[in-house]
Amino acid sequence: MPSRTNFKPANPARFALLVMLILEVVLLVLLGAAKLFLPSVPLLALDLPVLLVNAVVAAVLLTRLGWWRVAGFRSLERPRDLLLLTLPLALLVVPALLIGVDVPPLGKALALLVVTFLIAFQEEAIFRGVLLHGLMPLGMTRAVFGSALLFGVIHANSLLVGRDPAFVAVQVIASILGGIGSAALRLRFGSIWPLIALHAVNDFLQFSASQGLAVERAAPVLLIVKLGVASMMALYGLFLLHGIDVRSRSGRAMSATAQP
Repeated sequence: MPSRTNFKPANPARFALLVMLILEVVLLVLLGAAKLFLPSVPLLALDLPVLLVNAVVAAVLLTRLGWWRVAGFRSLERPRDLLLLTLPLALLVVPALLIGVDVPPLGKALALLVVTFLIAFQEEAIFRGVLLHGLMPLGMTRAVFGSALLFGVIHANSLLVGRDPAFVAVQVIASILGGIGSAALRLRFGSIWPLIALHAVNDFLQFSASQGLAVERAAPVLLIVKLGVASMMALYGLFLLHGIDVRSRSGRAMSATAQP
């Protein structure tokens, strides 16, 4: 990809598919290398290496495209906008209280915090940063729904490492729905940092409730709650989108070329 500041894709849809292809190739190469050189290591144990590589891929993409700022890696201009996180946080905390979250020991909790931050950083940077901005020439609504759809599709890769198919199916649907709300919040904030924090909290609570990253067979109640929370996030996102003017501060930050 061109190494210049504020690169604009000539074909946004093709650009988005190219980014997805890069992610898929990276994953397949890592899985292939693991099977070849570490045949005794379960694929589910590759979560951390894959996350680290994806985080590097996200950073390289943002740097090569010159998109760190337009992707949202900047300060929040209006701190009061953080009030928009009230509902999303409630949607995360209430189900966690209903299901029950076993707080892991300090050492394990710190490791889980690192892992969830890596997940949040690389997924938000790519889907609510690179892809959302790259699709904006197609229009705000198409960019939001397009980035959400791709966010859901990428979660089907969990099947490749042996996760529960029922969980993966719910994860794909929930990621699409939740992606709508996350993209809308991203546009309202103008900054991606609140989304990274929200994403990390969500994953920390989810992994604590499911006893780790390796979900081999998810409890039905966890799947139902996951879909319910994601559906509420999608509705919240649609509500927020009505309050966004693409000509406003947040809209300009995504649809126009920002200064480096």
